[in-house]
Amino acid sequence: MAPVRWPLPQALRAQLAVGFLVPAVLALGALGALGFFAARSLVEDEVGRRLTGAAAATAAGLNSGLVARFQPDSQRTHENLVRRLERAAEASGARRVFLVRPDGEAIADSSPEAPPPGQPDRSLAEDRFELERVAAGEAAASVLYRGTDGVRYMRGFAPVAHEGQVVAVLGVEGDAGAYANLDALGRYLVGLTALALLLLALMVGFFARALTAPLGRLVAAAQRIGAGELDAPVPEVGRAAEITALARTMDEMRERLLKRDRELQMMLGGIAHEVRNPLGGMELFVGLLEDDLQDRPDELELLTRVKKELGQLKRVVEEFLAYARRAPIERQPVALGELIFELAMGAGDLQVRLEGDADAVLQADPGQLKRLLLNLIRNAGQAGATTVTVTPTGQGLVVQDDGPGVPAAQAEQVFDAFYTTREKGTGLGLALCQRIAEAHGGGLTLDNPGQPGARFTLRLGPSADPPAAA
Repeated sequence: MAPVRWPLPQALRAQLAVGFLVPAVLALGALGALGFFAARSLVEDEVGRRLTGAAAATAAGLNSGLVARFQPDSQRTHENLVRRLERAAEASGARRVFLVRPDGEAIADSSPEAPPPGQPDRSLAEDRFELERVAAGEAAASVLYRGTDGVRYMRGFAPVAHEGQVVAVLGVEGDAGAYANLDALGRYLVGLTALALLLLALMVGFFARALTAPLGRLVAAAQRIGAGELDAPVPEVGRAAEITALARTMDEMRERLLKRDRELQMMLGGIAHEVRNPLGGMELFVGLLEDDLQDRPDELELLTRVKKELGQLKRVVEEFLAYARRAPIERQPVALGELIFELAMGAGDLQVRLEGDADAVLQADPGQLKRLLLNLIRNAGQAGATTVTVTPTGQGLVVQDDGPGVPAAQAEQVFDAFYTTREKGTGLGLALCQRIAEAHGGGLTLDNPGQPGARFTLRLGPSADPPAAA
């Protein structure tokens, strides 16, 4: 049989609260219940002793021979016994004093609602065990019970013996007045427990917050590091040695990543310099050679292929460098209509148009936004689309084409760096678009995987304090 696993909240603060409060509730509840039942037992014992004592004293004052010879039709004897019981009830402050046979048959009673002599007293049906004890010569007290008036009562019983035989049972019924104080004590204990739990909850909340708040700041710092923001140091959080050590370790990790990132950018800059210079020279020589081969079409066609491959190589170098660089975002108002018009002019046979508000303005880095849209438009053209529609959405825009769309099996990987389905693709176009969107505090999503006409939604975050760009 598998062990039972109780579900726990995922938040550390909630786990701490549950871990402290649940045992505290159980402990305080158990202590309160134990104290209440102990007090209840003391009250019952005290009331029982008082009532059995009164019963024994009253039984000792009765004429046991008269009781032994009593017959139900002895009206005079019955009246005499009733007067004695009434005086005993008045003297002891009891609610009722009664006299019955050991089998529960009524003899006399101070209560006017008592059954007639010779009839069973049905109110004693629940006291059969106590009556059996009294019939054996012992005094006994009943358990507490609640009367029809809502008051708790209890009965004390004492034997009436004649010539060594128990001939009757004398009972004294009184209210447990002390039990009202016990009820008040119970309410007091409940209130005290609730107050203690409230104070404990406040203390747990305070200490849980004091513990988790530094962890929350460390989580935020780790998220910034994960997003590539390596310049800001990890702040000092809390005073606990473990948390301080964790913050120091995270900051050392950040510094090492920053150092590696700078070394990588320096290396990429060197590569760009070493690759771009030969490419520039090759493009120059190709241009000169192109002029010389105007009257030789076969050689000119081969030269055109070389020129196209040089352009592809140049674009690959630019994409790698654009993905690796981390330049600061410089937001400013960007007129979307002008930007789309500029992109449409360089899109060749692919139609690029703006729908919706022609005067829409986005707060974004102009160069980064242009690169993002250019990559999406270029991808659409390479996928076979003929039209790309850009629609502003307030804090972003939607880019949709009329191409075949992105297969559902590829949808989860299209934003991964170096993932491509084209023979000469770098797999960095959409990854770079996603990085640009995240650098603006937003994101880029594919809304309709597996459907014709890929639709991408760009969300831009608030313009205040933007994060570093890709």
